[in-house]
Amino acid sequence: MHAWSGEGGGDIMGPTVTRTGSAKASTPPLKNGSDLRESGYLIAVGSRTARFRRQHKNKMLLIILLFLLLLLLCLAIVMTVLYVKQKKHKPVRVCETRECLRSAANLALSIDKTADPCNDFYQYACGNWAEDHPRPDAYRSYDWFRDKQSKVYTVVRDFLTRNTTGLPRPVRQAKDIYAACMDTETLDKLGLKPVLEILESLGLPSVPTYANTTEDFDYDTYNFDWIETVIKVKTQLGMDVLIGFDVFTDPRNSSVYRLVMGSPETTNPFPSMHNENKKHNRKNGRSFTFSTKEIEETIFATNERYSKTKKDDEDDVKTNHIYKLFYAELMKLFVIESGNLKSSNMNEPELDQKLLTASNEYYSMYNDLYELESDNDTDSDENAYLNIPQYTADEIQAHTDLVVETNNGTAVPIWKRYLEGVFKISDVTLDYDNDKILVSDLDLKYMALMAALLANMPPAKIELFIWVKVAEVMAAHTTTELRLLFQRSYEEIHSHGRSNSVPRSLQCASAVNDLMGMAVSYAIADPHFFNVTKPKVQTMLHEMKNALAHLVGQAKWMDDNTKLATYQKIIQMKTLIGFPDWFLEEGRLEEYYEGIDVKADAHLKNMVNIIQVKIKKGLNKFREGNNFTWATDPTEVNAYHTFQENTITVPMVMLQHPFFDLGLDSLNYGSLGTVLGHEITHGFDNFGRKFDKNGNYLPWWSNETVESFVNMTQCFVDQYSAFELPELGEHVDGKKTLGENIADNGGVREALAALKHHLHKHGPEAKLPGFEHMTSEQLFFLSYGNLWCGISTKDSLQADLEDEHSPQQFRARGALQNNEEFARAFRCPPGSPMNPRTRCIIF
Repeated sequence: MHAWSGEGGGDIMGPTVTRTGSAKASTPPLKNGSDLRESGYLIAVGSRTARFRRQHKNKMLLIILLFLLLLLLCLAIVMTVLYVKQKKHKPVRVCETRECLRSAANLALSIDKTADPCNDFYQYACGNWAEDHPRPDAYRSYDWFRDKQSKVYTVVRDFLTRNTTGLPRPVRQAKDIYAACMDTETLDKLGLKPVLEILESLGLPSVPTYANTTEDFDYDTYNFDWIETVIKVKTQLGMDVLIGFDVFTDPRNSSVYRLVMGSPETTNPFPSMHNENKKHNRKNGRSFTFSTKEIEETIFATNERYSKTKKDDEDDVKTNHIYKLFYAELMKLFVIESGNLKSSNMNEPELDQKLLTASNEYYSMYNDLYELESDNDTDSDENAYLNIPQYTADEIQAHTDLVVETNNGTAVPIWKRYLEGVFKISDVTLDYDNDKILVSDLDLKYMALMAALLANMPPAKIELFIWVKVAEVMAAHTTTELRLLFQRSYEEIHSHGRSNSVPRSLQCASAVNDLMGMAVSYAIADPHFFNVTKPKVQTMLHEMKNALAHLVGQAKWMDDNTKLATYQKIIQMKTLIGFPDWFLEEGRLEEYYEGIDVKADAHLKNMVNIIQVKIKKGLNKFREGNNFTWATDPTEVNAYHTFQENTITVPMVMLQHPFFDLGLDSLNYGSLGTVLGHEITHGFDNFGRKFDKNGNYLPWWSNETVESFVNMTQCFVDQYSAFELPELGEHVDGKKTLGENIADNGGVREALAALKHHLHKHGPEAKLPGFEHMTSEQLFFLSYGNLWCGISTKDSLQADLEDEHSPQQFRARGALQNNEEFARAFRCPPGSPMNPRTRCIIF
């Protein structure tokens, strides 16, 4: 590039311009660079000034951009700090509903904060429960279940004292039954007349012949048809004496019913007046809290058997003496009432001695029969029940005759005659060639030996036994004098003479609840149940079943075919929630209680009438198919799994506080959720696994899976057998309680999995007042532990060891020891009592 001078002397930058020699100037000389640019000959590429300006401008833009980026970064940091700070100090969302406040108060009053949850979680969750819930004298043990049941009776009592005009007829009848029970003035005026009338209809005398007060009575010529009387006792009172009989679901075909015979089962058809829980074994199902039979045994028969388990011989002698005095006094009141004392030549001391002799004879026969029944205890061998042989009545009779004759007795027809007499009140005609009877081997042994015993016994003594059994259960529902006799004897045995009488109003409410539970359920029926509560519970059940299915899928000890069959059983598992769907439909309750006739001034007759209607309906269903009805009334504080129907029953009262409606999902799942999980797991526990999806006892697990299962259950047997009650110095029977322990463990795991799924779907829940520091998982476990809070006497603890459920503190402890998520939630150190190094897990 060259610098050249224009005429204007201005410097420009640009290329040299040359022209050829022949070129002719066609334009005037250019004066300066601007003219050159304007003419189009040169294109300017910039001047020094322009370049400087552009470079300065670019630097300024870069600086501004960097400043803005720095500013944004600072703003981001500030906003992040403010967000974290705001989040850290953001007000916690606390549940302040009535349900949450009530739950928070209950938990706070129960917790013992001085206890280490990793050392003894039951003490932590329930250490102060007894202080806030003192045990009423009427109960040997007290817990949430008994607390709720007592409140149910109170609600029923208040309901039955209100105006029931306009309600279904059975509800009004329940009110009349309650009024008759409460009318103690009329009961005292009637005296023993109602009992004497029933005794006459049964073919029994007003006073046992063995205790006859006349001197010229000839016992050698006395005849007594005990079979005819036992038939009448069954058909009129629904009561088993000497012979046990029932119409029962066929274990191998749950759609039909079968005849079942054996030792007596229903020994007291009348309601208990002591509010003690009915501890019996339902052979076709399991309950959540207490094992149950069809009907409670007599108070004294049950207690007498319990007394035989005591180790102290002195207590044994004392208890036996109390019973003998009771029966002697019972008979004496009948002697006085019937007027036999006036026609007797005996003075009172002679009469007392006569009655004591009769009482001793009854007691002796009772013990002889009890020994036969004890040999027939099949609770420990479930296979013995499920593999029941079947016989015709003639085959049973032939076996009985052989045993009777071997024992030097005279054989008499019993079994066909008994069945004919019982079914005479029904619409069913038996076919004795085809309608075979299920009788276990042990029951068959009892029946034959019982017949042999009676074949060599004086008729007057057989009559005495039947008379006392029948009079005992009826007399408790008569006069004040007899009620006091029962109460005094009961207290001397159980409370060492201390009064623990339940108020009459609650006794009567309980009795009406037992007799007409569906009718009194109107007291707790909620019309919003179908739209609000039931859908929630159905959702929970669906989540629980899914949780179990997932756990089954993870189980490595089950083969694929067994898993598939298990899935199918879970899917087909039916649920009965709250109360029947037809419950509030017009006319349906009347159909349910069709045939019942009661009066407001006939307490004993009312109960007998209801029993007779139930007996006839039970016999008539023999030809009908199983329609899978409810296992209990909506007012019973319990839950059931009926194996032969593959059905879970959750009564209405279980859907209320303290089991449900607790304010937070974590609490509901920790309480009712674990109850539901317990019942679902029962279908696959040590006993329930033997029933298939249709409720039939058929092999549906592979042999390899069964073997693996049995091996795994030994862990539970060992774990629970190590639990000791220091008050007694005795351990839990891990084998007897195995099925319930498996159900408890499975129920907790399923409920927790269902809760996690539920919260993931619906979002985090609010905090519980006073427990804001606790996570939902911690509240879940706390709710489960609180479910088992209670207080027990030494006697009740002894009885608990005989039950198929573990004592309540071990139900909480065992299931949580085996749950790794519990240990993680409460940060329990490895090796601590609640975080053992070995855990027992099946599902």
